[in-house]
Amino acid sequence: MSSGSKREREQRRKLQHFLSDLALLGSLQGFKYFQPWLRGKEELLLTVVNEDLGWRSPGFVVSRASSSSSSSSSCNSSDVSPSSSSPSLVSRGSSPLPGEPPGPRDPPRAHTKTQPQPVREPSSEEHLLPASPSEREIAVPSHGLHFVPQKQEVNCTLFLLAGYVKYGRPYAWIRSNHERLVNIGGTDSMVKDTPMKLKSIADWQTRGIRVWDVISELVCLCTVPSPSNPFALDMRYIKSLPLPDRFLVTGALLNFLDMYVVYGNRDELHYDKVVEEVKPLRRLHVQSLLELQRHRERSGAAGSPPAQDSSSEE
Repeated sequence: MSSGSKREREQRRKLQHFLSDLALLGSLQGFKYFQPWLRGKEELLLTVVNEDLGWRSPGFVVSRASSSSSSSSSCNSSDVSPSSSSPSLVSRGSSPLPGEPPGPRDPPRAHTKTQPQPVREPSSEEHLLPASPSEREIAVPSHGLHFVPQKQEVNCTLFLLAGYVKYGRPYAWIRSNHERLVNIGGTDSMVKDTPMKLKSIADWQTRGIRVWDVISELVCLCTVPSPSNPFALDMRYIKSLPLPDRFLVTGALLNFLDMYVVYGNRDELHYDKVVEEVKPLRRLHVQSLLELQRHRERSGAAGSPPAQDSSSEE
């Protein structure tokens, strides 16, 4: 077998592995800074919070998105780790929802320097279009997200992460709020639909990149301030779920985070924080299991017919 055929087989195997990770991630809910949902076997839509107000007000729900205009994190993926906690900030105005008036713009900041934008791919890859153009996307899914209680409070950016077989590798596209992250130089759809230049995507050919590497880089790029743990959980939301849902959600999250603990890069700054996040999640999962078992035992006892006195039958 030629070396070229071996490389093609290896690339197909890696892509299928990536798509399996994508399907697993798309079934999860309860993250603090992002919400994924699956769209077909090759696509994952990812809504990421623009501005985390929890760091500003201790009484504010951390996972809620800001309703005011926000600043964006322009982590330069070519020379800054996705887990960097001190990205430069570029003042941008957020895009309103359809039918809403434009929000206020941030005042100019003389002391802020705009960093080079690492989003555009080289011109040789500008023809790599997603399955649907960005004009057809919405920033918020129709079924809503747990961290967006009202549309008026939405301030998030939508990304498309896909592993199309025809391209042979994963790519990521910005689907909304393009102006927050990159100077698109107009409204040309070909420019808007150019794949992002992410370090995790660039390293996919040579390193064992998994879906969590791409997610952490996107959260670092988008959320301000950059989270110390991009996979932090919204425990308040998870605990509010009905008991059967809470048991299933915590189990699914445990499965994903356990995979990260085993196969993730231990040199990442947020690795230890993810390990710590698993401990209370596991306790909550076990507690939910025990509560569910007790509930079923009580329901079974209440529904069973009364026991007959055998002595009266003799």
